[in-house]
Amino acid sequence: MKKQTIPEQKTIGEGRRVIGSLAGGREGPQVVLLAGMHGNEYIGVEAVGEVLDRLRGREDAFNGRLLALRANIRALEQKVRYVDEDMNRLWFPSIIREIRSTPEHRLSSSERREAKQLLRVLDQVEKKQNPHPTILADIHTFSAEGAMFTLPNLGSEQLDLLSGIYAPMVLGVGESLRGTALKYYHNRGLFSFALEGGQHENSLTRQNIVASLMVLLQQAGCIREGEEAPEMAGFREHLRAQTHHLPEQTELVYQHIIEEGDDFVMRPGFQNFQPVKEGQWLASDRYGRIKAQCDGYVLMPLYQAQGNDGFFIIKGRDEQEPARHH
Repeated sequence: MKKQTIPEQKTIGEGRRVIGSLAGGREGPQVVLLAGMHGNEYIGVEAVGEVLDRLRGREDAFNGRLLALRANIRALEQKVRYVDEDMNRLWFPSIIREIRSTPEHRLSSSERREAKQLLRVLDQVEKKQNPHPTILADIHTFSAEGAMFTLPNLGSEQLDLLSGIYAPMVLGVGESLRGTALKYYHNRGLFSFALEGGQHENSLTRQNIVASLMVLLQQAGCIREGEEAPEMAGFREHLRAQTHHLPEQTELVYQHIIEEGDDFVMRPGFQNFQPVKEGQWLASDRYGRIKAQCDGYVLMPLYQAQGNDGFFIIKGRDEQEPARHH
């Protein structure tokens, strides 16, 4: 993906949890777009806002409901991944119970206070009686260059829906990451997945997310087939152009976890879906060189100060092997 630096974004006012919402003229799925779980991934918030702008005025032709939320407002204002702790590693049932039962001013971190405020909104989403599915799309970006992808939960219905947006599906990463909102809401029965739209500061990333979400809404039945056909055709063409050369489905085979004091440094120049060979030097830490444990494609090599996952190695589903962790 050719890099184009985006202009500086405006800061976000305190308390603006809801980016926007839309109630369609007919019944249909309830779709929640959750953006800005990490504050340096603010382009996802901008892209979600653009989706709402594109749909505004089309309510009569929209099926279902759409709600878009900012997750970590304080981190978004500071454009950092997190202020005190990673908000997307808090979603264990035990921690969420503690957050629910503790007064906000007594919570130990900025992210836990943000989570408590976010839960007030998401709890209302879960309470709504709706015969149609509730879909939670957790929008992210990443620090390396390279192609977009999705992190689905296993299930044929979800794989069928996500295959329609053309982004490669990476299986196993969502299950391997601990304490994510994706996993928490999947376990509560929501149709949840993560969309990794592109590199944090590449303007193509915004286009990727907008196109993916618009096509997703049509795939889910919110935007009826034939509505705004030229626009939808353009979105599909953009997505195919970005991902046509990539495998449709891959599976996690190795995850490198960074522990405190490791002094992890990724070697420069790696991109998402770049082929790597077993034994290839990928990174270094205080113990020395870190080499690829197997052949495959490298995914999400870490090129930012904050984060606990150094990189992942994935393979096509027809050449998979059991996942290994370090």
